[in-house]
Amino acid sequence: MPRITPLSLQGPAGALQAELIEPDAAPSFGATVAHPHPLYGGDMDNHVVTTAADAVVELGGAALRFNFRGTGGSEGRHDEGRGEIEDLGACEQELRRRFPRLPRIGVGYSFGAVVTMARLPQAQAEANPPAGLLLIAPPLTHYDFEAAATASVPVAVVYGQLDTFTTDAMVRRLPKRWPSLGACLEVSGAGHDLSSPELGPTIRMALKSLLP
Repeated sequence: MPRITPLSLQGPAGALQAELIEPDAAPSFGATVAHPHPLYGGDMDNHVVTTAADAVVELGGAALRFNFRGTGGSEGRHDEGRGEIEDLGACEQELRRRFPRLPRIGVGYSFGAVVTMARLPQAQAEANPPAGLLLIAPPLTHYDFEAAATASVPVAVVYGQLDTFTTDAMVRRLPKRWPSLGACLEVSGAGHDLSSPELGPTIRMALKSLLP
């Protein structure tokens, strides 16, 4: 059975509520899992977030899911994505502290994908940059994801076939804009909420494409 450890991390705006999920054996990689927009009900208990965390553990990794500032048990107030980048940085630092020799993957769903990509330029300049990013349903209609143009790590995308924020036409144009883009996997019949039994297997496949 996976080991689940509730955490209270020190973030830049106060305590961050988090949970570390580890496999039975020693983990082979780590992953932060960032949740969708908190002003629209997003938090670390969102079903896509928990599915992604489970997929990480099933592949032998340790998953750190957390609540951004002002969400759930995390202190502070929503900062429209600016301070949330720092929250993610604090969670990445915790993974580095616990597993200093393991590769790390950044996973984010919707708003969490926005923050995960926005954090990348800083993360790439640090001593232990991420090995890759998995963006789940990145809302391409609302954000430009400009950091993807200069990403030096592999990026994978999982999206719903019927998602109006991450349309198939926009995804098809991504290879010209995102040089390090790798796997782009569609969840058939799903919208932005990705309610589908295919979600878990699709996320696992995307994660495998990023692992060393």
